[in-house]
Amino acid sequence: MVVLESVQVQGCPSCGTVTGRVHSRRPVQVRDLPFGRPWLVRWDKRRMFCDQARCPRRTFVERSSQLGPRQRLTDRLRSQLERAVSGSRRAVSDVAREYGVSWWSVNHALVLAAARVCGPAPEGVRLLGVDETRARSMRWILSEAGWKRSDPWITTFVDLDPAHPGGLLGLTPGRSGASVRGWLGLQSQAFRDGIEVVAIDPSAPFARELRELLPGATMVVDHWHLHRLAALMLTEVRQRATREQLGRRGRLTNDVWAYRRLLLRAGDSLSVRQKRRLRATFRHHDRTREILHAWAGRSCCATYSPRSTAEPGPMRSANGSTCSTATPPASRSPS
Repeated sequence: MVVLESVQVQGCPSCGTVTGRVHSRRPVQVRDLPFGRPWLVRWDKRRMFCDQARCPRRTFVERSSQLGPRQRLTDRLRSQLERAVSGSRRAVSDVAREYGVSWWSVNHALVLAAARVCGPAPEGVRLLGVDETRARSMRWILSEAGWKRSDPWITTFVDLDPAHPGGLLGLTPGRSGASVRGWLGLQSQAFRDGIEVVAIDPSAPFARELRELLPGATMVVDHWHLHRLAALMLTEVRQRATREQLGRRGRLTNDVWAYRRLLLRAGDSLSVRQKRRLRATFRHHDRTREILHAWAGRSCCATYSPRSTAEPGPMRSANGSTCSTATPPASRSPS
């Protein structure tokens, strides 16, 4: 079925100038509620001229109250998809098959509904955690415009206060800085002013938006990502030092490769035998002491792990505590 917008004039989204001059038309395929069976609606979408000479936007596309920008599913179909899943025990794939849409479309409708249900976050939150979660593996979808990458990511906002375990504050689709800005923009100014510490992964878009929207909060990296980055650093240093010394990668006959997993263990968790093995490794395969220093830095990150439930460990450590880990076993070995 082919439909046209009944409104003949449209307002420019930049300057508000009303115009009826049509620049061009482009057919857009839209999914709507099924009528006996799933069907496809073709909307001849118009691109309009802006008659305001000073407006930087020369042309713009018309908009509909039932279809948001860059959407292919009507709002009433999205609401029906969400009710079909949340109001029953049916699988997402089953609902997608019935309505003739993709799994990602139904999942996206559920995420938007969950964000609305959560509503505004309660005031009094001091410790805020922000992280992204992949809802499913990355896929490539063939559309009319060509292959399109589908990354079903969700940004989650949680209350890290130990007194509120499992305190989910909100969800928003995507994992960009716009996702963080959109969710925080819906919260009250009192909520934003009450945030003292924000824990994130090493994400530049997240950090940029949080610095602007929460200027009074202290930003820290959560302990899991901190440990992971430290382990990657230690592995890179070990591989580079081994290649420089041996002229090749490590092998099973080389202690520096055979005991590579011991290097990723914290110093206070090693047995006497394991410490002896690491001393021999540092003595014979670490002439420049680079691996030893990288291992000491990796072990130092153990102090950033939460030690008790009274106060959040990563927050306390990331706000200025000194590193007080056990003395590396190799530091007592001769040069």
